[in-house]
Amino acid sequence: MEPVNPQLTCALVGDIGGTNARFAIADLSTFELSQIVQFPCSSHSGPAAAIHAYLGQIGRRADYACLAVAAPVTDEMITFTNSNWSFTKSALRQDLGLKEIVVLNDFQALALALPELGPHELHQIGGDDPPIHGTKVVLGAGTGIGVAGLVWSSVGWVPVPSEGGHIALACREAAEFALTEELRAKEPYIPVERLVSGPGVADLYGLIASSRGLKPEQLIPNEVLTRALAGTDDIAVETLRLFVNWLGGFAGDAALLLGARGGVYIGGGIAPKILELLRSGTFRQAFEAKGRMQHFLKPIPIYVLLAEHATLRGAAIGLRRHAPRE
Repeated sequence: MEPVNPQLTCALVGDIGGTNARFAIADLSTFELSQIVQFPCSSHSGPAAAIHAYLGQIGRRADYACLAVAAPVTDEMITFTNSNWSFTKSALRQDLGLKEIVVLNDFQALALALPELGPHELHQIGGDDPPIHGTKVVLGAGTGIGVAGLVWSSVGWVPVPSEGGHIALACREAAEFALTEELRAKEPYIPVERLVSGPGVADLYGLIASSRGLKPEQLIPNEVLTRALAGTDDIAVETLRLFVNWLGGFAGDAALLLGARGGVYIGGGIAPKILELLRSGTFRQAFEAKGRMQHFLKPIPIYVLLAEHATLRGAAIGLRRHAPRE
């Protein structure tokens, strides 16, 4: 490892999504996290207020920070995709009294963490042992769906952020076409994250109920997942079946797009909750069902991320890369 200024070995890292914001203090020598706290985004007016609340709660101050955000990071202004939060990097740095702030897309940060994860933090579904420096792709469903690549270069692993969750949702079977046509009557463009996400699960449940002539219950995503996994609600079971098929198909598309021979990693909050269903076979079948490219996808392993706070660890890695050296 490259030397790090000892004054920077503890720094603020954040993982800010559409629903929750998580913060921690990171040791940049080891990437160990401490004092992890989660806030609902709705409890604060924006990132500055949430970070002030966090630092006040733990009784610390920060000179350096890296925030992994569920938003495109293309310029000075950051506007969150699935919440009403926004900020400018310079204003946030000044408000918090930071010497430096690094802002990464949340899945860009998660991609950075992949090489640091141990075998116990991953659950493999199919495929073979990947090439050591094979390109990787990570994706995951939460409030939205994020995607990023990780490519080996002469300077090590390079994360490639994307907005792949906003490509058009692909349908393969009659039930999928019928449901999306009903939705398309109201929304001319249907991206993947419209239905392959937490809110998408709840909306998909309603669409299926309506297609059967039933008045849908207003359920939150976790209620749909719980009913589906327990087998107590036929509509929830069908919802999760379609969700798994779409997630598997999208993972296969992402692997083809990036040539991800190094593996496809599934993060986000939903995948660990439905791990047994993902292992059942239909997910892997949907992943490989790409016609003549099935032979290309068959050896690619899929890993479900079991690691807690991997995005925060990736933010620590990102901050270390930007930290002033001795």
